[in-house]
This record gives sequence, structure tokens and C-alpha cells, in this order.
Amino acid sequence: MHDLGRWVVTLSTLIGLGLALGLNPALYGATADMLARNTQVAARTAWMVGGLATGATILFVALQSFNPAHLVALAERDADALALSRTVDLIAGGVFLAAAAGVAVWRLRVPRRPDAARPARTHAHPGSYFWLGLSCSIVGFTTLPIMYTTGRLTAGVSDEILPRILAYAVFLLALIAPFVLLAGVWSRLPGAAGFVSRAYDRLIHLDLRWTYAIVLAVAGVVCLGFGLVAGR
Repeated sequence: MHDLGRWVVTLSTLIGLGLALGLNPALYGATADMLARNTQVAARTAWMVGGLATGATILFVALQSFNPAHLVALAERDADALALSRTVDLIAGGVFLAAAAGVAVWRLRVPRRPDAARPARTHAHPGSYFWLGLSCSIVGFTTLPIMYTTGRLTAGVSDEILPRILAYAVFLLALIAPFVLLAGVWSRLPGAAGFVSRAYDRLIHLDLRWTYAIVLAVAGVVCLGFGLVAGR
């Protein structure tokens, strides 16, 4: 029963992290543009979500590969690995909290949100959407804390590799699901161009800096929690 509860909490959190990583105005702007113009929707969506998944996986693997606890464990120094892992968590928590404070100060000092990134070009090759998805999943205020937290959560699911892969697959599904669903609904309701355009106009003008600050702050608290309670 305890394991079931842990899985439910972990997977629910991973779904939220996947949705948060995909919450990028440039991605939704490109999606709205391709849907409104009804040009190579399936191909462009496939390339874009492929780039998203690839970029997220690159960060996921990189953060796992450079986890100091794993490197020290290979040298059979469990105590040192635990101490070093706690240090990394505490440092990461401090960095994330500082970043959250920076974004909050930016929002307070500059109340008007800067212009959002432009969507991909109308006549761009479908393959160019791969690089859009890749860049949006790697570059940004929240990508590193989200992927670091994702790595920690999947590592806590089990000591075996298969359950970790399954948990990460849930994260990826949550990441790409909104875009795949939008494309699927669009194929059945091609007359919804007006609705898509209006929804995009509202989305692109949203100021998400408070959201970024909150996500960074939560990631910082989570990392500090890992560091403070490790080994207890």
C-alpha cells in the first residue's frame, strides 16, 4: 500500500512537471500558427514533440550522469557519496531560490512583460520544428530545475532501471500530450481556426513570470528538503 501511494504521488508530480516544461509561449505560438494555417500539421507536430522529448531526455541523462552521488558510489564510498549528494542538493536549492527571487524582482521592476518569442515561420520545413522543440526544452528559466527534480523523483521510484524508465515515460507523455491532442482535435474540427487564434492571442499576452518564480521557488524548497533530510 505504501508503494502504491508513493507511485501515485510520484507520477502525479511527474505529470505536473511535464505539463510545466511544455508551458512555453513559443511552442503554443508555433502550434497555433500551424493549426490556423492547416499546413502539414501532423508532420510539424511530430517533429516538434520529437524535439521536445529529445531535449528533455538530453538534460535528464546529463543531470543523471553528473550526479556526484553516483560517481562516488562507483568508488564504493557510500558515506562520502551521501554527504556530496546533500551538498549538491543544498547548493541547487540555493541557486533555484535565488533565481526565483531574481524573476520576482524582475516582475516587480518591469511590470509589463517583454514581447513573447515569435512563432516559427509559416513556410518553414517541418524538420525545423524539431529544433524549436529542442531549444524550448533545454533553454529557459525552468528547464534545469524541472529536469533535475524529474531525475530525483524517478530515482526515488525504485533501484531498478525499468520502473525508472516507465516513470520517465509518464513525464514525456505529459510533456507532449497537449500538442498531440491539439493536433488531433484540429484534424476533426478544422473550422476551429478562429477559436485557436483567439486562444493563442490570450496565451501569448500572458505574463508567466510569477509562474516561473513559483516553480523555481518550489524546486528550491524540494532540493533543500532532499539535502536536509538525506540520510535521516
